[in-house]
Amino acid sequence: MKVLKIGEIVDVQFGPHLKASSKGAIKYLLAGHFDENFQPTNFSESLVNSSDRTKRFELKPNDVILAGKGHRIFAWAYNEKYGPMVPSSLFYLLRVTKEVIIGEYLAAVLNSEKLQHSLELIGAGVTINSIPKKELKEIELHIPSIKEQKKFLEIYALLEKNIELTHQLLQEKRNLKRGVVNELLTNKNES
Repeated sequence: MKVLKIGEIVDVQFGPHLKASSKGAIKYLLAGHFDENFQPTNFSESLVNSSDRTKRFELKPNDVILAGKGHRIFAWAYNEKYGPMVPSSLFYLLRVTKEVIIGEYLAAVLNSEKLQHSLELIGAGVTINSIPKKELKEIELHIPSIKEQKKFLEIYALLEKNIELTHQLLQEKRNLKRGVVNELLTNKNES
């Protein structure tokens, strides 16, 4: 297992500040586009057109974005299935420069309780948290082999799927309960 600083394995830069609209070819990511599980949601009003400026920041496979400003600190690994995307200036773009880490693994580690605590400590601002780039680059990560990272990600994906299915099951139980209560009340009123 290697111990490396974030700045040794990724290029760290803030995304651009752009004006988004309901028209454009590229999704412009804001913190509000992510749900409580850090998964992207609706982008209909947050699009930009391709330009020389956006090309530099357009997400690529293995890229990770980290919310570096605001009340919610989280990381997300880009997936090509979402199409072209550019992170806003609220996010750090972490572009892997050494092939010692998988982007999804980096995002999972950054979202871990231990790293979240470290990020909160270095980002504590007066009113709004802001993680300084210099301190972010100095955070040390324990990085297992690529093979071990892939094994970790398989287990991680299974756990995420299990959580998702559990949420769906709970929603179905709530719907069933609502239906039973409505049926009982309807039958009682007809008696």
